[in-house]
Amino acid sequence: MRRHMRRHIIIIIFCSILLILAGYGLFTEVLKEKKTINKDFLVRKEYTKEDFDKIVSDRLGLAVLLNKKSLNEMTNQERLRMLIHLYDGDDKYETFSQAKLDVIHSGSIIKNLDITYEDLKDYYGTFTWNNSLVGYKYDSNKKTFTYTGNLGHGGYTNANIAHSEMLSLDTDGIIYAIKYRYVFYNTMGDGPSDVKLYLNIDDALNGKNELTHLKVLKDNSTHMDEYLDKHYDEIKDKLPIYSYVFKVENNHLVITDFLVDSK
Repeated sequence: MRRHMRRHIIIIIFCSILLILAGYGLFTEVLKEKKTINKDFLVRKEYTKEDFDKIVSDRLGLAVLLNKKSLNEMTNQERLRMLIHLYDGDDKYETFSQAKLDVIHSGSIIKNLDITYEDLKDYYGTFTWNNSLVGYKYDSNKKTFTYTGNLGHGGYTNANIAHSEMLSLDTDGIIYAIKYRYVFYNTMGDGPSDVKLYLNIDDALNGKNELTHLKVLKDNSTHMDEYLDKHYDEIKDKLPIYSYVFKVENNHLVITDFLVDSK
């Protein structure tokens, strides 16, 4: 009887030790996981309105979306131009390998958009291209790009954002959903010093349906800000709403969706 009791006690003690060890191991793993999560949280950047104001208005970057309806409408030339715009190596205006653009692409805001390497045509402004000239010549055998000197030749069309208003910024820390309204301008007036305002980018690019016509004064001002301060509330409900969705991937911001709610 005593022998059986002793055996049961030994078994109970042994099982208790196993449970304690198992519990300690589980606690250790949870602690490690907690430390990892805390570390990731500490290194993750929290993006602000100011960050997105710069991102969406980059003239050789996402500003090109302003005359699109979706991400898929962004052409291969526009995607390639954005990569080369982001590249800042010392050989940018000489010859560089496509591998350097591969690195840029993998950490860029358009990393989820496919890009085919080809000659990059001449461009001036955000939306105007001169397809008769090549700005960067692509060598498919050597897998290199060579700057030709032909960028910004053939004219200039200045259509850009005159005023932007962020309507909302919703985020869970990983996904960012942002909405904007814009007023646009161009300088294709009746003279070299004219500025015209428009409700949408298509009208600004085509120089039609102008909102107002402002003359540039002797001090190079146009009173555009004063005009918008006074009249913006009257026109804002007529402006399209531009919606962007971004996701944080490996501490990089990546655009995942874009659409326009036209008025």
